[in-house]
Amino acid sequence: MGPIGSFALFLTSLFIGSEASRIEPRIYPPIILFTSLASLSLLGPTSIGFGLCMGSGWVLLNQVADRSFPMQ
Repeated sequence: MGPIGSFALFLTSLFIGSEASRIEPRIYPPIILFTSLASLSLLGPTSIGFGLCMGSGWVLLNQVADRSFPMQ
């Protein structure tokens, strides 16, 4: 993927992320995590798949921590 394609993917992800967070942000990280894990297992190591896996896993970890230890 060239630099223009990477930049277009970045802008698309940024737009989808900002719009999707308004709907229901709790259901998207598991979907993204499993999709990125499937792409990693099918396509092999790619930077996009690895980044999506790490980012969505980090979001899931934060959500679990927030639910386990709510700040009142």
